[in-house]
Amino acid sequence: MNKYLVTLRIRGHLVKTAVHANSATHARLLCQYQFGMDCVQVAPTQIYSEGQGYPLLDDLIAESPTSIKPQAPRLPKPKTVKPIKPPTPEQMRITQLKANVDRQKDALQRERENQKRQREAEQARRGQGGY
Repeated sequence: MNKYLVTLRIRGHLVKTAVHANSATHARLLCQYQFGMDCVQVAPTQIYSEGQGYPLLDDLIAESPTSIKPQAPRLPKPKTVKPIKPPTPEQMRITQLKANVDRQKDALQRERENQKRQREAEQARRGQGGY
């Protein structure tokens, strides 16, 4: 385990603390777990010398008042789902007729394309065989 220096914002005050962790990411996650997602102000940096007397994260946790407990994130209120009235039989009939019109237009377009391809193929056969 390595020792990392992390600057945290706790109750509006910047506090430098030392954290024992495997990596800088791990150190950041430990601090965020203890004090909340926005507590890390400066990215963790590894400390190589033992001369600096920064308090350990465990000491900060013991000294901190109980009001600095991590809080669960607040979820947005779910939007209420309003029921949709079922359509009347008359409305359903109109909807079905509109859908039938769209299907018939598509069928007409497909039939025209098929007949065009057949004419082109027939002309190609006539053109190749006659010469």
